[in-house]
Amino acid sequence: MPFARGIQQALIFLVMFSSAKALPAFDISEMHSVKQLEKSWTNNFQGYNISLRHEYELRPIWEDVSIWCFNRQTDKFRPTSSDFRDFSEVLQKNRSTVLFVHGWLQSKLQFAEGVKRLAMAVTKRNYCLVDFETLATVELQLFINQLAPRIATYLAGFVQSLGAIDIPPEQVTLVGEGVTAHLVAQTGHILAGHLGSIIGLDPLGPFYTVGPLLQRSRTALDPSDAQFVQVWYSSIGQLGSPIPLGHQNIYVNGGLHPQPSCACFTKVFGATNLLTQLCSHYFVVDVFKATLDPATDLLATKCHSYKHFLAGRCRIHPTTRATGDGTDAGNFYLQTSCQPPYL
Repeated sequence: MPFARGIQQALIFLVMFSSAKALPAFDISEMHSVKQLEKSWTNNFQGYNISLRHEYELRPIWEDVSIWCFNRQTDKFRPTSSDFRDFSEVLQKNRSTVLFVHGWLQSKLQFAEGVKRLAMAVTKRNYCLVDFETLATVELQLFINQLAPRIATYLAGFVQSLGAIDIPPEQVTLVGEGVTAHLVAQTGHILAGHLGSIIGLDPLGPFYTVGPLLQRSRTALDPSDAQFVQVWYSSIGQLGSPIPLGHQNIYVNGGLHPQPSCACFTKVFGATNLLTQLCSHYFVVDVFKATLDPATDLLATKCHSYKHFLAGRCRIHPTTRATGDGTDAGNFYLQTSCQPPYL
């Protein structure tokens, strides 16, 4: 099941991944809410995170963040520094460029398979993966407050450096999910909204748009962060933001939790269980990744409301792909099946 892959990746990454030291034991079986998850991080991981904080504060951010761009000649992703002299070996000049930023507790492999497929089929663009794996296990609030701004600043510098090969910010698209949907928004904010487009996949609601620990408004994704902001929703009011954040807002199965494919988790754990919430949250990522296959033609419908959509009182539009071609603003609704390719 698609969700199961996402959950397995997140939990395996959470428990097993560390570039420098082993993570403490972490048992998710007794957790049933985001609040419990946060409490566990605070109580059980404090020492680990203090140590990790000292490590990353003492070294430049570029030692923990790398950018891998797809090279069609070698059929592989290759690391690319911000030194424009090696850009020409991987990137095509004066071409629109898409940077995929993996999520918290994820790795650069989150989007790799789909991006490679898209890069081989659509050759008129550059495609890159942003990798911050060594920082992806940091406690969520610490990541939001301390690391996300530093990563966003580094990405802004990278985007600006692309001008050396005639790729201005207006030709760049950033893709992020959950927490990193807001991270790429910070990059767009630093670039004063000159970024071409942003695609946010179920942007995180807690800490950003809902809850008692809201961040400053400029850190949350909004339409001013790029010339065009497209946002996908699948867990509104749970892990996802309940507020429309883009020029174009795409609601997968109404954007509502629980998603139809999460019925088994809902039946076993209940709708408010963290595993069920994660199911809905990651489902939109799987649906989006399916659109990276040019052979998959999902359709979204521009409509006044989900109620009107269900009643068939709307006009059909194609869903905008990750290449950032769509510029039609408004709310769109998309119904999917539970299995790839979700047609």
